[in-house]
Amino acid sequence: MTGSQRSMTSRRGFLRYTGMGALAIGSAGLLAACGDDGGSAAGKGGAAGALTKPTRFRIASAPGDNYFLDQVNVSEKQFEAYNLQIGKLIFPQSGVQAMQLLAGGGVDGMVQDPILTMASYVNGQKGKRPVMVGMRIPETTYSIVANAGTDFPDDSASFEDKMKALKGKRVGVAAVGAGSDQQLKLALEAAGMTYDDVEHVGVGQFASGIAQMKAKRLEAYVTVTWATTRLAAAQTGGRVYVDFLADSTPEVLRNQQVQYFITREDFLEKNPAVIQAWLDAQTEAKDWVVANPDKAADLLNKTSFDGKGEQFAKDYITHFTDVVVPKIQPDWKVPKDAVDFMIDIAVQLGTVKEGQVSYEDLVAESARA
Repeated sequence: MTGSQRSMTSRRGFLRYTGMGALAIGSAGLLAACGDDGGSAAGKGGAAGALTKPTRFRIASAPGDNYFLDQVNVSEKQFEAYNLQIGKLIFPQSGVQAMQLLAGGGVDGMVQDPILTMASYVNGQKGKRPVMVGMRIPETTYSIVANAGTDFPDDSASFEDKMKALKGKRVGVAAVGAGSDQQLKLALEAAGMTYDDVEHVGVGQFASGIAQMKAKRLEAYVTVTWATTRLAAAQTGGRVYVDFLADSTPEVLRNQQVQYFITREDFLEKNPAVIQAWLDAQTEAKDWVVANPDKAADLLNKTSFDGKGEQFAKDYITHFTDVVVPKIQPDWKVPKDAVDFMIDIAVQLGTVKEGQVSYEDLVAESARA
C-alpha cells in the first residue's frame, strides 16, 4: 500500500471537496472554536476606518506563530475597534478543511498557503473561489523535524542525503493535499525522489503531530511554522532536520512566500469595507507586537504553546520583528513576482496546469503591489 493510500485523507477526496460542486457538508466535527469572543454585539468601532456598524466576519485560524496576529486582535480587542464581530476564532483540523469551509460559506477569511489556494481556485465554482487580499508572511515557514531515536544523517549532510534517508519512512503532515503535504512532495522531488518514496500520514494540527511523534508512529513530521518547528523538536526530543529557510536548502523551497490573506470572491465583491477593516486590524496587531515584544511573547506562549514554549515564543517574536516585518509590504500588498514564483511551483507539482491561473486571477486588484 502506498503512502498516499495509507494517509487519513485521500487526494481524490481533497479535489472533490475543494471543488464543492456536489458537496453539502456541515462544519460540525471539522473544527473547534477557540479563544475569547473577538467582537461584542454592541461593537465599539473606535478605530479610524472602522465599519459603521457591527458586522459579522468569521475567521479560520490555527495555533502557532503564523496565525498569532489573530490572537493579538482578540486579546487587544482590536476586532471590536473595527466593528468586526468575530465570535470565536475557528480552528479547522487542517488547511484542506479550512478551504472547504471557505468555499461553503462557513468562514469568511483566513491566512492560507498559496498552493492550496490555487488548488481550490481551479477546482472551485466562480464566486466561491478563494482570492488573495494580502500577504501576511513573505517567507517560507516549513521544516521537517526528525523524531528522537532516528538514525538520520547529521546536520552537516547535504539536503539530498537528508531527504533520501527518509525513503520508506512514515512522515506526518496535517492532511494529504494540505500545504505541508505539498511541501513534502516538492522537497522529495528537489532531491530526485518521488511522492511515494515515503509514507504520508495525515495527523491533523500541531498538537496531534507531536503526540504521534511521541508515540513513535512517525519518523519525521513536516511542521508549518517557525516556532512550532523548534517546539516540536524540543518536546519530542528530536531535531530540526530540514529547515526550508536555510541557505543549504534548494531555492525552490527557500525562496517561497507562503502565507496569504484570502477570502471568497463573492464575499469580497459584496463586502470590500469588511475586508479592509480586517486588514487594518491585522496591521494594528503587527504594530502592537513590534511595540510590545515581551507581552507578545507571553501571549504567544499562552495561546499557542500552553505555557510550555517561553523561549521559543521569545525567539519567534525576535524573528518576526527583525526578519519578517521588514519584508511586509505597506497595506499587506502582494508582489507579482512572489505569486508568479508560487504559480511555477504549483505547475511543477501538478496542482495547476501551465497558464491555468495568473497573478491577476488570484490577487484582488486592491491587493496588487
